[in-house]
Amino acid sequence: MEIHRTERGADRINQLVESAAELFLEQGYDAVSIDMVISRSGGSRRNVYDHFGGKEGLFIEAVTRLCADLSAPLELLEIPQSGEFNRALSSFGCSVLGIVLQPQTLALHRLMASKGHQFPRLSQAIWFGGPENAARILAGWIEPKQADGQFRTDISAFDLAEQFLSMLVMAPQLRGLVGIDRQPLNKATIERLSEAAVKTFLQGAMTREAKDRG
Repeated sequence: MEIHRTERGADRINQLVESAAELFLEQGYDAVSIDMVISRSGGSRRNVYDHFGGKEGLFIEAVTRLCADLSAPLELLEIPQSGEFNRALSSFGCSVLGIVLQPQTLALHRLMASKGHQFPRLSQAIWFGGPENAARILAGWIEPKQADGQFRTDISAFDLAEQFLSMLVMAPQLRGLVGIDRQPLNKATIERLSEAAVKTFLQGAMTREAKDRG
């Protein structure tokens, strides 16, 4: 019976956090009250204060979980070292765009753009779990190509990775954030954007010798 009560309690707390995350993403931090969260999820004010200390603690927990949800699919991304550069990079680019342009991801970035100054650790968690993580994965793909003389070495692998991701993500992400693209981009559009970024990037990143061999 005690285990059953404990499981029920854990489920209640998880529901509180999930409902809070939904409300914060929908309405922003300032507009959400504890009573609104309880109304959506059930539970009680005592649950919130006992486990999170209040609204701020609940917000931190909710956004921390959202950050984990954002970084998890990036951790699973792999770029094959063999095969054509453009195909490998295009596939990676499509995967990244599919993650960063999700409505929930865009809503999280809007939320932290407005409250990041108040919660800098959360903003940094989004950065390290998202853009920094993607750049680290891509830099690991670039480094062997620099060692083989296929990519230029006067720019670090990490800087090259960040430049590719900036070309890939910046415009479509901004359009999504400000509401120009109100619906998620379709597969064909994502593929087109990725291929365009890859072509531009490879022109600047590959050595002349590698281009000649290609």
